[in-house]
Amino acid sequence: MRTPLAWLNLAHNRTRTVLAVAGVVFAVVLIFMQQGFLGSAETSAARVYEMLDFDVLIRSKRYLHMVDARTFPRRRLHQAASVAGVAEASPFYLGSDYWTSPNKKDPKKRVILVLGVDPARARFTIGELQEKVGLLKVPEFVLIDRLSRRDFGPHNGHRFSDQDIDVETQLGQARVRIAGHFPLGVGFVADGAVVLSDEGFCRACPYQDIDEVNLGLLRLEPGASAEAVVKALREALPDDIDVLTRDDAMKAEVAHWVEDTSIGVIFRLGVIVAVVVGAAIVYQVLSSDVANHLPEYATLKAIGYSGNYLAGVVLQQAVLLALLGFLPGMFIAWGLYAVTHWLASVPIGMTWQRVAAVLGLSIGMCTISGLGALRKVRTADPADLF
Repeated sequence: MRTPLAWLNLAHNRTRTVLAVAGVVFAVVLIFMQQGFLGSAETSAARVYEMLDFDVLIRSKRYLHMVDARTFPRRRLHQAASVAGVAEASPFYLGSDYWTSPNKKDPKKRVILVLGVDPARARFTIGELQEKVGLLKVPEFVLIDRLSRRDFGPHNGHRFSDQDIDVETQLGQARVRIAGHFPLGVGFVADGAVVLSDEGFCRACPYQDIDEVNLGLLRLEPGASAEAVVKALREALPDDIDVLTRDDAMKAEVAHWVEDTSIGVIFRLGVIVAVVVGAAIVYQVLSSDVANHLPEYATLKAIGYSGNYLAGVVLQQAVLLALLGFLPGMFIAWGLYAVTHWLASVPIGMTWQRVAAVLGLSIGMCTISGLGALRKVRTADPADLF
């Protein structure tokens, strides 16, 4: 049985090993957090689209992003509905305005995402929201995202719940009443969201006319090809309209927030910085360990061990450090995800894909450090022993 030389080297100087593992833990936590925030930005960007049940989307050519969607004439929906393969076309309104917290002791005004729908034709993928959309036939009624920031509600530090139903407050220039709540969580796009009827939307956001809509949601007839209908719509509608399939619309929104803004760059740079910091710490520990054990490595060379074997020992130490630091780093990040989600309502959570990606980065980071430390191993010369 071979002697576990790599493990014994790490166990020999426990203080140095603990410091190295702490450095890896720090890097792993930082990588997890940066990856988590990047993932939450991607999730947030498409969250509103995910809640809507549609097959094809039409929008203005001047559309920029979810918070600045621009408008097009509502009559385009009637034109779209006449195209073969389209079963139904419904309007969707997007805007933002100030929501006044109904907290009597500390009323605050915060910008909230305002979503308007036609209650008779709106279709949602969130079952709870679909069940309650009929309540919006009264223009004063709103449904609020219970994952909105806690200070939107009447009770600081608490999410919206059934006890907040029938509470009145101010949304923009209109008095509104909370008719219910639903789970959404829009994260980076906005701190909260409310859904109203199309009439209610225009009451709260009088800067937009009901005949000017932000998005057109098309549902297709059973068996209709989305690509074929999109092509027909592009030919039938004026050139002031963009037509996209559901998947294309969601990918374009994610690309805007992650690629076209600084969000993606910042979080990716954070990952790179974390890897560099972790690699530097592990390199210092491994190179110091090799330097202190040069006579031993020289002895192993003198009795016949190859340079490849010694290199393998150093790389094994690097991988062991990666594994020792990864597990506590993952659990710390898991806890930080939960705290971040609870405090900021950011849709952040641990996924197996992210765990695998960060594990690979951790092993790669430590392996690169080990490769850097191999230069010292190669300097071990048996002749220096005499």
